[in-house]
Amino acid sequence: MDFANKIVIITGGAGGLGTGVTEAYLKAGAVVIVPYIYDEKWEALRDKNTALANNLIGFKVNVLDEQEVENFIDKVIQKYKRVDVLVNLVGGFFSGVNIADLELDQWNKMMNLNMTSAFLCTKHVLPHMISEKYGKIVNIGSKAALNGMKDMSAYGAAKAAVVNFTEALAAEVKQHNINSNAIVPSIIDTDANRKSMPDADYSKWLKPESIARVILFLTSEDAKDITGAVLPIKGVN
Repeated sequence: MDFANKIVIITGGAGGLGTGVTEAYLKAGAVVIVPYIYDEKWEALRDKNTALANNLIGFKVNVLDEQEVENFIDKVIQKYKRVDVLVNLVGGFFSGVNIADLELDQWNKMMNLNMTSAFLCTKHVLPHMISEKYGKIVNIGSKAALNGMKDMSAYGAAKAAVVNFTEALAAEVKQHNINSNAIVPSIIDTDANRKSMPDADYSKWLKPESIARVILFLTSEDAKDITGAVLPIKGVN
């Protein structure tokens, strides 16, 4: 797939899944813009992609702060004039506490990381996509969004909100030639997941590179007629 000259924002683009997605877009020719919080993660991403460094741009942004998000998007528009693709990968995982014992801070953290981040970035990108009459947006859900799981209520509810938000967005913007879709992966093979589940069989987990190919497809012209989709990615193992 060819993304030459496409302007792509990937939130969480320096994270476990995001690194694979960022690399895939860079190899496809895109200009990739990554808002980040942690300097060491950004530096590791940049160092890993030195051959394509001219097309990899980083901005230090807290995507939970609306003013920072608005300023970030304004800077991108000033430099590149448009945003073609937004991939909302920022998120967080929390489990192991039942509803009766769940703290409000734990609930809010899941909602903010998984839903508010996607909302704010979408809100401030959307007017520019509408102006261009073109855009592709992909959000990341979870199988916990589709089926409630014990001791995972805050995470599952947040991801369910992401799915509903994606569908509502698709209905609102389809007349502007903007696609909104969500992927719903099973367990992803990242360092964080390996640390949290050290005894698991990693060979059965989804690889970031595999998920990246699905995301690239959903934001390509081959998928121009797909919007409002919630696509499970379960793997075959």
